[in-house]
Amino acid sequence: MGRLRSLTTAAALLALPLAGTPQTARAQSAVQAGATPGPELRLFPFLGIRAGTPQRLSVSAGAGLDLNPGADPDQPSHEVLLAVAPGLGAERASLTYVYSPGRFGGGIAGGLTALRTVDNPWQAPGNATYVGADLAVLPIIAIGPRVGILHRVSRPTNDRAWLWTLDFGFGF
Repeated sequence: MGRLRSLTTAAALLALPLAGTPQTARAQSAVQAGATPGPELRLFPFLGIRAGTPQRLSVSAGAGLDLNPGADPDQPSHEVLLAVAPGLGAERASLTYVYSPGRFGGGIAGGLTALRTVDNPWQAPGNATYVGADLAVLPIIAIGPRVGILHRVSRPTNDRAWLWTLDFGFGF
């Protein structure tokens, strides 16, 4: 438990310096006559804070990949995010797809999650590992609720095999 918490905390702290440095990755350009150039992908850092069950309070850090950079801001956007979120009651890692219709930074997000509870999680057994999926509805600027359903993969699996998660906050 202490080692996992140390690793997720270290990963979050290592991601902090990236917060101010947007990165860009370019696809190779085509050499053939009449071919269209490949898409440009933009890598960006992000931070978040959420409160809910079972994590209590968590801070997240991660990297996102903008799948359509340079598009008109009023057009829909698509991103893929990888995040770690150490919290007071649990630690979470997630891979999330985000669709935004293009106005005010809102949208909908769905992803895969791995969660490890620690000593005092809210409404969940301590020291248990779960995997599953979550869905977030973000009305404005990545702020909103997230709900998830996770299945326990650590022993003993007969003690609360399924876990519903619910939180609210900014980010993922």
